[in-house]
Amino acid sequence: MAATLGMLTQQNYHFEGYLAPSQGLSFADVPNGLKALTVVPLAGWCQMAIVIGIHELVIKQREGRAPGDFGTGYFGFTMDDQSSKQLRGLNVEIANGRLAMLGILGMFASEIVHNGEVLAETKMFS
Repeated sequence: MAATLGMLTQQNYHFEGYLAPSQGLSFADVPNGLKALTVVPLAGWCQMAIVIGIHELVIKQREGRAPGDFGTGYFGFTMDDQSSKQLRGLNVEIANGRLAMLGILGMFASEIVHNGEVLAETKMFS
């Protein structure tokens, strides 16, 4: 869901400042979509990989618990509860995640079909 929302947001907004000051690369210079993969410097990708790796090492799954149960709960729901309300909420979350994956794949396909122009269909609304 974050990828889909990020793609829509980047169509109109960029951070101010520099992504790589030593290379003179500002956030506004980074294109939206798949083309951004070739613009971000290797050091930036390494920084992202290190942060994700540290997160994976620090945040641990609780032993003997359901996948995704880190002991924090969700908006007042505890993961220990196996009520119908919790099970329905988990199923809704899985369904929304699957829809978001289809959404971002559709956006990538649209970018490829329109020769690198991301979300060309939305130009009629601006």
